[in-house]
Amino acid sequence: MPCEKREVMIPMTVFETNPEPYAPKEDCCCPSAPPYSCHESSIPAETIYVVSQPPIIVAGIFTSKPAGTICPCCRQPITTEIVYRMGRLAFLLSAAMCCVGCNMGCCLIPLFMKRFKDVDHYCPCCRFHIYRYNRL
Repeated sequence: MPCEKREVMIPMTVFETNPEPYAPKEDCCCPSAPPYSCHESSIPAETIYVVSQPPIIVAGIFTSKPAGTICPCCRQPITTEIVYRMGRLAFLLSAAMCCVGCNMGCCLIPLFMKRFKDVDHYCPCCRFHIYRYNRL
C-alpha cells in the first residue's frame, strides 16, 4: 500500500471580540458606587476630650446578706449577689475540733456550714467584685 496523505480538517470556531469593556447594567435595586479619589480630604480632624469621672466610694454595710449599693464599675444602683468562700474561721474551728477530740469526721462540719464561711459581694449586672466580708 502506498502511503497516502490525508488532509485532516479541524473545525474552527470564530469568537467575536467586543471592543467595549464589560460594564454592569444599572438596575433600580443596585445603584452605582460613588466615585473614589486618592486625594486626602480637607475636613479637619475633630478634637476628642476625655473626661474622667470621680471614683465611687462603696458605701454600705456589708454582712453575710445581700446589700444595696452603687456598683463602682457600671455605676448602677444594685443589690449585691453573694458567694460563700472558705475562710480562716472555718479552718480554725475545724482544727480546734480536731484537737479537742472530734476527729472522726465531726471536725469537717465547719467547712460545710455557710455561717462559718467568708462572703464575697458581686454586682449582678457586670459581675464586678465589690467587697469580701471576712468572718475572722
